[in-house]
Amino acid sequence: MDKNRWHKSAPNELAREYQNGQSSAGWNIWKKHLATRKRPLTTTQLWPKGAHALAWGAAQAGVSDDSAAFIQQLAEASHDMPRSWEQRAEAWIVGTSAGQFDVACALEALAWASILPTAATEFAEDVWWRLLDHLEILAEEAGGTPLNEGPLVQQLLGGELALTLAYLFPEIASCRTAAKAGRKTITAGLTELLDGEGLPSANVLDHFRPLLACWTRCRLIGAHLNKGCSSQKAGYQYEWAVRAALRLTRPDGSQAFGDLGESNGDISLLTAAVACGGDEDDEAIATLALPGGKPPKGLDESLLPAAADHSAWASVTVLRPAWGRNEPQLTIACPDDAFRIELTQQQEPLLAGIWTPEVKVGGVKLRAESAWESLCWVSDDDIDYLELELRLSGGARLQRHVALAREDHFLLLADAVVDAPGDEIEYCGRLPFGPAAGFGQAEETWEGFLLGDRGSALVLPLGLPEWRIEDREGALESADGALQLWQRGQGPALFAPLFFDLKPRRLTRQATWRRLTVGANLEIQPPHVAVGYRAMVGKSQWLFYRSLAEAANRTLLGHNLATELLIARFDRHGEVDPLIEFEAD
Repeated sequence: MDKNRWHKSAPNELAREYQNGQSSAGWNIWKKHLATRKRPLTTTQLWPKGAHALAWGAAQAGVSDDSAAFIQQLAEASHDMPRSWEQRAEAWIVGTSAGQFDVACALEALAWASILPTAATEFAEDVWWRLLDHLEILAEEAGGTPLNEGPLVQQLLGGELALTLAYLFPEIASCRTAAKAGRKTITAGLTELLDGEGLPSANVLDHFRPLLACWTRCRLIGAHLNKGCSSQKAGYQYEWAVRAALRLTRPDGSQAFGDLGESNGDISLLTAAVACGGDEDDEAIATLALPGGKPPKGLDESLLPAAADHSAWASVTVLRPAWGRNEPQLTIACPDDAFRIELTQQQEPLLAGIWTPEVKVGGVKLRAESAWESLCWVSDDDIDYLELELRLSGGARLQRHVALAREDHFLLLADAVVDAPGDEIEYCGRLPFGPAAGFGQAEETWEGFLLGDRGSALVLPLGLPEWRIEDREGALESADGALQLWQRGQGPALFAPLFFDLKPRRLTRQATWRRLTVGANLEIQPPHVAVGYRAMVGKSQWLFYRSLAEAANRTLLGHNLATELLIARFDRHGEVDPLIEFEAD
């Protein structure tokens, strides 16, 4: 053994025996030292509450149940390990020497590292050292790979594994020095995969929980390392990521876009993350957003940070009126030309999947020629509003509007086709249902209901006539597991809006809507120039207006508008109270 393997913190007699070639005597001293030292703690002892830390995020990372079970067995191992584990360790070393790793293998590497202090009394000397050397090589090689070539595996091996070895074996010089490389890797992950305020890039959103799990374990380890687990700047990003994780949490504790079902491991992860990087606001938010939470008496929710957030850099948006689990929540991720959407209502996803638009002009289908570009984000006391644009072939553009009213509890999802290269536009938008959701239609009108096991929402296709017997301009129906809006129009522009009433107590009340007349210079304007709608559910009424042509002074319900977009409510006196309005430039 290399005489320089030992750091000066190792017992003097240990280094001396190995330097004198007395490997057997040195091994016995090393085993005794590992068995009797009080620090460092085992990785299991770093967070002894709830599910084991290596189980955090494993399901979202695609780890099979069998692999997850064995990883947990390793992580929770004590003395008297099965003899088969030594043989399995030897086979694992051989099987992973090719260097191609998935997430399950990376987590298993961390689990093998976690048992090394205990395994010294169970494994043969040569097997133990080969396992440690192999883990060091894996950490070093992964730390040198680009972050974009499998960021989760890179963070687990190049970051967390390196820090774990440095934490567990400070007496070994090579392990101690691995902390620097591990710290650099974790710093890069936190600063390059997050938007600067905690939201993850849409490209890694599916692995955000496993990444947060990795960073949280590193945070626990870093508390016992001289320079922590990352730079100070990256540490701030972790703290923001904790709040972002709470924003992206469904009422059952799982993450938006992930598999449904409460996960004790996820709740344990979020609890640990709040403890490691949250502040008083995050602690209060967790009591509102997580299952089993009990908000403290006297909590003023209006003083908490906004529950909604948007990042153009990350291409991720969360629209939610407040932090409570019973609030509606709309999550959006659109890294390229795909537009993922999930609507949770009454603690159940009613819509979940890719919102797919199909636009035909003169019978010719237009294709996407860009990624989604964020045009506008507004979040205030009245509304969360997002507007994006997708460039289409032929010079056309698709502008998407998403608005969630905070007090009124309605959602507007609308697509506007503008600058179409022809006179006849056919639009078809598809919104996939959640796992247990479907659609119920009225017999005589185009209204309908999203229906799940618990949640429900009224749906009004504002761009269609209310009554089916009127001239057919489109249809709202269920087709192949999705809510499908088909709409046709004349001219270079078309507006296709859907209104969702998310207030449960209004669902049994009568609903109606009308397309309104838009005028200019004493002439009625065609729908490709501007459109207006009035919707009513019970006694609640709203007004919607969208200009599709060059801005001009127009009239709607007797109001003069020089407006590109207006979403408003009618107050109890019948006056128009804008929730959001964009004046023309």
